[in-house]
Amino acid sequence: MENKLLNKVIVYGGGVVGGLASLCLKKNGFEVCQIKSDVRRTIDRAYALSPGSVDWMRDMGLRDKLFNSLYPVENIEIIRQDSKTILSADSVFQPALAYMVSEKNLMKEIQIKLSSEDIKTFPEPKEINLDNSTDEVQIKLEKETLTASLFVVCDGANSKIKEHLDIRKKIKNFNQNAIVFNFETSKNMQKNAKQYFLGDSILALLPISPRTVSVVWSCDQDIFEKLNIANDSEFILKLKSIIGNDYSEISNLSSKSNFPLTMVLNDKFFDKRVVLMGNAAHSIHPLAGQGLNLGIRDIIDFEKCLKNNRYKDIGLTGFLRRFERSRRIDTFQFSKLTSGLHWAFSRNNKFINEALIKGIKLLETKDNFKNFLIKKAIS
Repeated sequence: MENKLLNKVIVYGGGVVGGLASLCLKKNGFEVCQIKSDVRRTIDRAYALSPGSVDWMRDMGLRDKLFNSLYPVENIEIIRQDSKTILSADSVFQPALAYMVSEKNLMKEIQIKLSSEDIKTFPEPKEINLDNSTDEVQIKLEKETLTASLFVVCDGANSKIKEHLDIRKKIKNFNQNAIVFNFETSKNMQKNAKQYFLGDSILALLPISPRTVSVVWSCDQDIFEKLNIANDSEFILKLKSIIGNDYSEISNLSSKSNFPLTMVLNDKFFDKRVVLMGNAAHSIHPLAGQGLNLGIRDIIDFEKCLKNNRYKDIGLTGFLRRFERSRRIDTFQFSKLTSGLHWAFSRNNKFINEALIKGIKLLETKDNFKNFLIKKAIS
């Protein structure tokens, strides 16, 4: 390969992971081109950023305005019937377990930072025409062809690029749909979150302001179909039947979005000079709130490999395999954790249910194990 290509990288994807990957590569001295879609989300989702993700994002030079707007979650109460345990930031001497941010605000700050950098952007092509060889990678756009040493793919769980690569994937269908929405409550939630494990669904409630709650309701097919056709009054009635008076009066229910839940694991993270990051590399159940954080940790570990390696050409198999090894344990652990929790808590089996209740009560008394779980989640 000609030396002029060694410093060129193409990032495919305009979401949070694509934007942060572009900023990271630019910061580390690469010439970056970003390809992204003009399609914008109509629903403003909320993300739970881990403290580790937030600390790294500060180093990317995002404005203080973003970090001042983050809303901390200090405690998470895990509930199964009348049993519960509380995960607390105080127990691991941290100010928060997670920091809530709206996708709209996060993307706005990423775009402001991207616009201040010399990063060329191109619209996503209608058809994928990719030439990935051992020497270089090319993608044909509508009016030109881009060539680089490395192609970083961050275009989500339904990645168009991945279908053109020699990468096998395992797909697990959870037979659930997630309903995402916000509501307001008359009670100050004091930076506390709750997660209800029910027989037919998992209900996660995360505060994004003192009286505004972001909800991810992962539902089995039967309850999803009933909730999906319910009017707002019926929907709130069902919600209150679960949470009782914990949130006092509920008002200003937002528009609801939904999406099917699957777990996608790839047999590898790269193919020749194309590397996958974010949901393109791994997609897990949202019950642990770690989807975006796993994607950010992909970029963090890639940057560590950049700083520790002796490769001038980061598109070489040796470098990409080193990155892949750095990510395997993390993604494997969280995929097994979320899949296992979903299996256990979704069983309508008397003996499993009794074991889970005993497990929750035991967890409440075992601070060392509980703190280990917390430290893993906040990294």
